[in-house]
Amino acid sequence: MYDGLEALYRRHVGEVYLYAYSLCKNPDQAQDLVGETFYRALLSLEREGEWKGWLFRVCRNLWVDSMRRRKFQTGEPPDPERLAAEEDLLEDLIREERRRAVYRAVLELSPADREAVTLHYYAGLPLREVGAAMGLSPGAARTLLCRARQKLKTRLEGQL
Repeated sequence: MYDGLEALYRRHVGEVYLYAYSLCKNPDQAQDLVGETFYRALLSLEREGEWKGWLFRVCRNLWVDSMRRRKFQTGEPPDPERLAAEEDLLEDLIREERRRAVYRAVLELSPADREAVTLHYYAGLPLREVGAAMGLSPGAARTLLCRARQKLKTRLEGQL
């Protein structure tokens, strides 16, 4: 039972954390959301179906509940821990700076746009699951994501 939860945790904890951070922009609150999300997973280990999308829905619902209880707080962006193991340090630094610029631009999007981009690109969910996690149809999720990409492109022109 616990082995299944450990494997689920190891497989998805980074993606769930990035998603939680994109919602709340507070590293401590993001950690709390991740912990509570996986606690709920422990209570639901017998469930069948796609876990990844379910974890993101649980995380989002927990965040919405917390927003109802307290005001939104901003924090410092998390230190990126996922650096590619490349030989050329300069290329790594340039690549990492581009990732940071894109992530900063994503954080400046509206909450719905930011959520769609984070779920699709950072968490790797297909549009069907992005829509389900956000309470939208797949077509509405596709439209939202397309508009969010256009906004990102406009914001990042000349920076990259």
